[in-house]
Amino acid sequence: MDLEKIANLIKTKRKEKNLTQEELAKKLNVTEKAISRWETGRGTPDISLLLPLSKELGVSVSEILSGKEDKKSNENIKEIIEYMDIRKKKNNKKFLNISIIIYGTTLFFYLLYLKFEYNPVFVYSIKEEIIINTIFILLTVLASKIMTNYYDKVEEKEKIEKSSYIAIFIIYIIMIVNLTMLGRFQNVIGYNLIPFKTIWEYVIHFHQFNLDILLVNILGNIVVFMPVQYLILKIWRIKKFTVILGVDLLLLLTIEISQFITHTGILDVDDIILNLFGMLILYFGMQRLEKKKNKEKSNTNKKI
Repeated sequence: MDLEKIANLIKTKRKEKNLTQEELAKKLNVTEKAISRWETGRGTPDISLLLPLSKELGVSVSEILSGKEDKKSNENIKEIIEYMDIRKKKNNKKFLNISIIIYGTTLFFYLLYLKFEYNPVFVYSIKEEIIINTIFILLTVLASKIMTNYYDKVEEKEKIEKSSYIAIFIIYIIMIVNLTMLGRFQNVIGYNLIPFKTIWEYVIHFHQFNLDILLVNILGNIVVFMPVQYLILKIWRIKKFTVILGVDLLLLLTIEISQFITHTGILDVDDIILNLFGMLILYFGMQRLEKKKNKEKSNTNKKI
């Protein structure tokens, strides 16, 4: 099997059909990167995609596999494809099993960690909380990457990635709840409903605070909910600004009011302002990157 010949045939026939890589990818429901890999010889189409690909390019499956146009038919090609597809699925099971083991192990140890987290005897610092939760998030990402690397189909990749984002979202929300309420044992009562009052006090009395306090209360409040914003956009694909603004405010108000009710923190409107500021920075940043990416795709397709 000559990968270079297969790549050249796919690229040639695609151009003859006046299809861009993106258009062919949509017809086959695969990623645009998959088409690029096929046309550069860095990979070949999944067995299950050969029949749909042959129909879109107007050639037979045997011609794709040989890398050249040949009108001689192979009547048994469908049976061969089905057989190879079954074998491929069986081979992929080991990679899926590895991912499932990582997911399962991560969940088990995370639940074990939470058991100790809610015990007053074990008190974790903010840094320890972040480090521990980051490790679990990275393990979840690793499992997701292992699985998605073995699929070209968009639908399969999206399902796996979405499952991973949901798992990370749950872990991160648990970390936020721990840091703001469950991990605190002090009795705090108070509120501030005057916008920018607390922020202004930090500014004018800057010399009275050490660097750690300023970083946690200013920069920390801006950054801490950025990952939540990213995950919300990835899981629910919300693009309308008014909707994302409403979701963000509802989440932040829920946490601040819960802190006030449970006496684990001060209900401070400035915390909401800083949190929301960070979330919206990420929202507009992602929107800009998406527009830039779409523009680059459009320019690339025109050249191809």
